[in-house]
Amino acid sequence: MSMSSVLLFVLVAVALVAAALAFILPTLLKARARGDETSRATINAQIYRQEVDELQQEVARGDLPAGEAQSMRQEMHRRLVDDAREAGASPASTPRARKVALIVAVALPVVAVVLYFTVGKPDALTDDPPAPVGEAAKGDFIEQLQSHLSRQPRDGRGWVLLARAQADRNEFKAAADAYQKALTVSERVSKDPGVLCEYADALGMTQGGSLAGRPAELIAKALSINPAHPAGLEMAGSLAYEEGRYADAVRYWKELLADLTPGSERHSELSTAVARAERKAAVALPR
Repeated sequence: MSMSSVLLFVLVAVALVAAALAFILPTLLKARARGDETSRATINAQIYRQEVDELQQEVARGDLPAGEAQSMRQEMHRRLVDDAREAGASPASTPRARKVALIVAVALPVVAVVLYFTVGKPDALTDDPPAPVGEAAKGDFIEQLQSHLSRQPRDGRGWVLLARAQADRNEFKAAADAYQKALTVSERVSKDPGVLCEYADALGMTQGGSLAGRPAELIAKALSINPAHPAGLEMAGSLAYEEGRYADAVRYWKELLADLTPGSERHSELSTAVARAERKAAVALPR
């Protein structure tokens, strides 16, 4: 990039920053005092949408009665409205906000140019933009959930969402702790066979994949609530296979196999597992 191009770039960048500030500063003056409340309302709305999706999936699976799900939706909606009302009651502007706006107006253009030519890459102006970083987005969501739960620690569904996000990042110990918290604070969650199975899976991963002990207790509880629960049957079969109870593994897996679509990948994989367990059961010594 030539010197004239650099100078032109600086002038254009400063002009763009100044134009942006003309739009940003009025909003900053009004919104600074209520920034935390607005952020909180946004996070709560996101959590509300995910919780509603979870309820709909549970109703579709038959794990939750439609009437109970409707009652839970109404309660979540009431909580969301209350949070939004609190966020809207904040003062519009403060002397501190005006001071911050002035500092931003003076410092931002200078800092932006200096930083860009210090650590930036002007020659990359024509490069393709990088793809979004999934792990970073996941980390942000976990932080948002943790912040939400610090204010509403008895939100059982919020703890479940946190546990799932942590499990997705292979943070199984943290996920197991979050599942335990969910079961502790919410009676409804503690009776959800799907959540019980997820908790058992997270605990199993902390034990090197073994489902013995506490995971086995959770699986048994899940099946006592819903004897035909798919995840419960699959995990009960895995536990039986792990313990050398091959006939029991065949029984659990065949019950699940009957509900799978023939020819599907999962049906094929489970059929292979059943055949392997049957061979082992045929040669196993009586227990």
